[in-house]
Amino acid sequence: MERLNGIPASEGIAIGSVFLYDPDDLSVDYRRIVPADVIPQLKRLHDAIATVSEDLKVVREQVEENIGNDHAQIFDVHLMILEDQVGLVGPTEMLIKEKFLNAEHAFWLTFQNLRKQFETIQGDQFRERNTADLLSVEKRVLAKLRNQENTGLSDLPHNVVLVARDLEPADTALLDADRVLGIVTEIGGGTSHTAILARGLEIPTVVGIGALLNHLRPGDQVIVDGRRGRVIIDPNEATLGYYRQEIERFRERAAGFEHARDLPAETLDGVRVFLEANIELPAEVESARVYGAEGIGLYRTEYLYLSQSRLPDEEAQFAAYTRLAERIAPQHLVIRTLDLGGDKLAHFLPMLPETNPFLGWRAIRLSLGRLDLFRVQLRAILRASAQGNVKVMFPLVSGVAEFQQAKAVLVDVQDELRSEGIAFDEDCDVGVMIEVPSAALVADQLAQEADFFSIGTNDLIQYTLAVDRGNEQVAYLFDPFHPAVLRLIKHVIDVGHEHQIPVTVCGEMAGDPCASLLLVGLGVTGLSMTPRAMAEVKQMIRKTSFATLQQVGEAALNMVGGEAVLAHLKDVLGDSLSETMMAEIEV
Repeated sequence: MERLNGIPASEGIAIGSVFLYDPDDLSVDYRRIVPADVIPQLKRLHDAIATVSEDLKVVREQVEENIGNDHAQIFDVHLMILEDQVGLVGPTEMLIKEKFLNAEHAFWLTFQNLRKQFETIQGDQFRERNTADLLSVEKRVLAKLRNQENTGLSDLPHNVVLVARDLEPADTALLDADRVLGIVTEIGGGTSHTAILARGLEIPTVVGIGALLNHLRPGDQVIVDGRRGRVIIDPNEATLGYYRQEIERFRERAAGFEHARDLPAETLDGVRVFLEANIELPAEVESARVYGAEGIGLYRTEYLYLSQSRLPDEEAQFAAYTRLAERIAPQHLVIRTLDLGGDKLAHFLPMLPETNPFLGWRAIRLSLGRLDLFRVQLRAILRASAQGNVKVMFPLVSGVAEFQQAKAVLVDVQDELRSEGIAFDEDCDVGVMIEVPSAALVADQLAQEADFFSIGTNDLIQYTLAVDRGNEQVAYLFDPFHPAVLRLIKHVIDVGHEHQIPVTVCGEMAGDPCASLLLVGLGVTGLSMTPRAMAEVKQMIRKTSFATLQQVGEAALNMVGGEAVLAHLKDVLGDSLSETMMAEIEV
C-alpha cells in the first residue's frame, strides 16, 4: 500500500481501477517548403484553425448545457487565442511566407515564443492556467494539421479512476460522470480548469501529485480521497473497508438529506445556526440550493479576473453579480471584493518583485492601491444590489484605518451612482473579513464600523501560527484546533455579540463537521462552507445540545494543544459525532 499526497480539488471518495490517459505527443514534421507551397501551407493553417474553432464552439455549447455558462467560459479563452492575429496567426503566417516553413513547424515555433512570454509572468496560478490553455490549443491545431483525430475520453470503460499528467478542459467537461469514478492528475492546482470542471461534475479529484505517472500502472486499484487530497495505491483490506463504509455513509446522508434539507440547523436545545454556501462560480448557486444553503456567505470574485485574458469591466462584473443576486433572492449574497495578490495580476498590472506575496500587496491593499480597479468593482456590486439582497465584504483588513479607507471609497462610489441616477441598495451592508490577528485583536473597534464580521479561518490560522500551509515541511503545524486560534475566534464572536452584529465563519473550519461543532460551542451563529459539506454539518448540529457544545468550547480555550482539544471532543461528544469523524480522530 502506498499513499500519495496532492491537492484536494473536488470532494468525495472513489475506489476503482486506473485508466491511464496519455494523449498523442506533439511531435512535429519539421521541413522547409518551396515558394510554390506557401499558399497551400497557408490554406492548411487556416483550415486547421477554423476546424478547431468550430470544434471548440460545439464543446462550449455542450458544456454550457450540461454544467453551465460559467464553466463554458473557459473555452472562450481558447477561442480568443485561436483568433489572435497579432500573437498567433500573423507570426505563423510570416514564418510560412518568409522562412518557408511548413504549417506545423511554423505553428509550433509561434507557440514556443508565446510560452516563453508566459514564463516571464509572475504568479504561479495565472501562469499555470494560461500555459495549460496554450498547450490545449496547440495540441488541437497540430493534431488537425497532421490529420490525427484525438478520440479523447469519449469511450472510456465503466468505473475507472482517470489518471493523467493533465487534462484539457474539453476532456474534463465532456466526461461521462457515470463511467469516471475519480480523477487524479500530476499537475494542476485547486483553481485549475480541471479542478473547476471536476467540481461542477462532482467527480472526486486530486491534482498536483508530482511524478504521479511513475507510481501507477493501468489496472492498479486506487482510492481517491478528494476531501483530504490523498491517493492510496493498492490499499489493504482495512483501508478498503474504512473507505467503503465512508462511501456508504455519504450515500446514506445524501439519501436522507432530501428530507432534512428544509429542516433548520438547530441544536437539541433550540439554538439556531445558519448554514450558508461558499462559491466561486455562479453555476454553483444551484448546488447551494440543492444542499439547503440559507444564503451565499462568500462569493469569491477572483475567478472573474483569473479566467479572462483581460480585466473584467464594469458591465461584465455587473452581469455576473446580478445573475447571482437574482438567483439567490430573497436570500442574501455576500460579495467579497478582489482577494488576489498583485503577483496573480501581473499580466494586467505593473508589478515590483515581492519576496513574500502573502505579506505583500494583495486583497484590500491592492484595491486601495489601484482605485481604478476598486471603483469599477464597487460600482458593479452596488448596481447589482438593486436586484437582490447583496452585501459587500472587504478581505485582509488589518485595522480600523484600512476599513475606513475602503468604506470611504464605497461612499464616494455611492455618491457617484446617485448623481448618475443609477439605482442601488442604499442600505447595502458592509462587512469585514477577520483573517489577520491584528483585526481580531481590534475587533471591538471594527465592530463600530462594520455591519457584520466573517471569520476567514484559513488565513487566520496561517498568520497566527506563522505556518505556510503549502509547505510540506511545516504543514503539520497548521492546526485549526490550536488554543491560540480558538481564543482569537472566541474574542471576535464575543465582540460581535456585544455590538449586536452577525459573526459567521467562512473558512475551511466551517465545513468540517467536528470543527463546526466547536465553533457553535464558541458562540458563532452562522457557518459558510462548500455546499456539499452542509448535510453532515447540519446532521451533527441537530444531534447535539448547545449547552454541551458551550462546555466543550470553554474547556478547549484552556487546553495545551489541538490534539488535546480533539481528544476532549471525542470524550464529550462521542455519541453525537459521526463514525467518520470518530475514525478520523482515531487516526
